[in-house]
Amino acid sequence: MKEFTWKGEKNRGLQIRRPCPCGCDVRDGRPGVGYLTGSDDEGNGFTVWIESEEVFLRLARMLAKNNGGKR
Repeated sequence: MKEFTWKGEKNRGLQIRRPCPCGCDVRDGRPGVGYLTGSDDEGNGFTVWIESEEVFLRLARMLAKNNGGKR
């Protein structure tokens, strides 16, 4: 996994996403299956690029369980 911090969108709830089909989400040419991202009310955010399908699926299940099934 590789982490990125950024300043931008405010109040992005914790979410897990698949990469964009156009390839714009590919970070430094590294392969990956998705990313975990979120930000606070000041727009301080993070993105963790996930390279393992197993890790992605575990995180997706945990987030769905903790958010009442919402992703």
